[in-house]
Amino acid sequence: MPKNASTLSKRMNIVALTWPIFIEVLLRTALNTTDVFMLSGYSDAAVSAVGVITQITFFLIVISMMVSSGTGILIAQYNGASRFSDSAQVAVASIILACGVGTFLSLALFFGAEQFITLFGLADDVAAFGYDYLIISGSMTFNVTIGIVLTTILRSHGYSRSPMVINLIAGVINIAGNYLALYQPFGLPVYGVSGVATATVVSQVIGTLLMCQVVRSKNIDLPFTQWRTIPSALFKKIIKIGTMNAGEILSYNLAQMTIVYFVVQMGTSSLAAYTYAQNITRVSFAFALALGQAGQIQTSYFIGKGWADDILTRIQKYYLVGLAVSTSIILVLFVFRYPLIDLFTQESEIVALVALLIAGSIFVESGRVSNLIFIAALKGSGDIKFPVQMGILSMWGVAVVFSYLLGIHWGYGVIGAWIAMGMDEWVRGIVMIRRWRSKVWVRFQLS
Repeated sequence: MPKNASTLSKRMNIVALTWPIFIEVLLRTALNTTDVFMLSGYSDAAVSAVGVITQITFFLIVISMMVSSGTGILIAQYNGASRFSDSAQVAVASIILACGVGTFLSLALFFGAEQFITLFGLADDVAAFGYDYLIISGSMTFNVTIGIVLTTILRSHGYSRSPMVINLIAGVINIAGNYLALYQPFGLPVYGVSGVATATVVSQVIGTLLMCQVVRSKNIDLPFTQWRTIPSALFKKIIKIGTMNAGEILSYNLAQMTIVYFVVQMGTSSLAAYTYAQNITRVSFAFALALGQAGQIQTSYFIGKGWADDILTRIQKYYLVGLAVSTSIILVLFVFRYPLIDLFTQESEIVALVALLIAGSIFVESGRVSNLIFIAALKGSGDIKFPVQMGILSMWGVAVVFSYLLGIHWGYGVIGAWIAMGMDEWVRGIVMIRRWRSKVWVRFQLS
């Protein structure tokens, strides 16, 4: 039994899991928003470019999660069942897979950055900014992939506080780098988008190196010397679970990229407003996202223990808490929408569009909570295939189709696309609530 196993159940407390993840999500949100805020004083075209690159970045992260998501579910369930040797083998196998997948993605982005940017049909100045950002950040995707897996290993062992601290350090480094790139301290030239991308990459590399050190300090068993003895079936299991698990998120981000393509056709002002609104409202679901991730870890652990009835009730309570918090936050953002928008832009057309999108977010975000909580719990239980299938059907059949119909065909513009995304969240959310309450997921416990 590992040295840290005796306190594992205590670390699986929902509060102990959630609050560091919540702070970490807020830090990541603040970091993304800071990038946009600092770039807004440089160029609205640069902001639009980063908005598009964000969709590509999410896509890459989701592919990375094909390794990490399977890792998290397996480690937590094996730890719950006291199968610590299996848990250690999963961790080693996942790190090996992360190195391979990350290297492939980095090479693909380095050699294919221009082709990726061309897909969006951007204006020339926006496309130029997008290429500069993507060629730098995309080439270091392998570092992000390894960092995500190490974070998952720590969280699955109940250590959610360490990634929070590391992300705080990385965030400070990133902001300092942005300042050096954009504000000409010490007589430096303006490095623009390339400088911001470099600052992001440097902070990520430092974060991953710190994560490696923390994993070692927690005495988490990682028998790398035995990697040749890890059965191929375990690699396949991680990939199979991870592929299904990430499939729903992958579909979501592909759908979002398609919607962004529609928004691009509506003009640069609509794209800028879409980007600003996403950054302003992202904080509203940060708590529900953290609670969902913590709930997934706890669900996997409880399923390993055989405590299905207990987790059934707990997840429903977590949903009510998440709904209350997210709705309260989005209402506060709505009340203070104009002062918040003024921090980013004073362009009257963009201000009006962002204000409208924040109002629409009351509908979108109240629906998103059910997906963040219940889909995460279903996946934690091993019930992965159904959320993926339902997600693909709803995201494309509702979000994408109605974004085109409302936004372009019927002429409602960017608010039409925004409402279509809310429709998708509510349709999927209601279905997932019913799935969880049916308790059909009990039969999907992993072996």
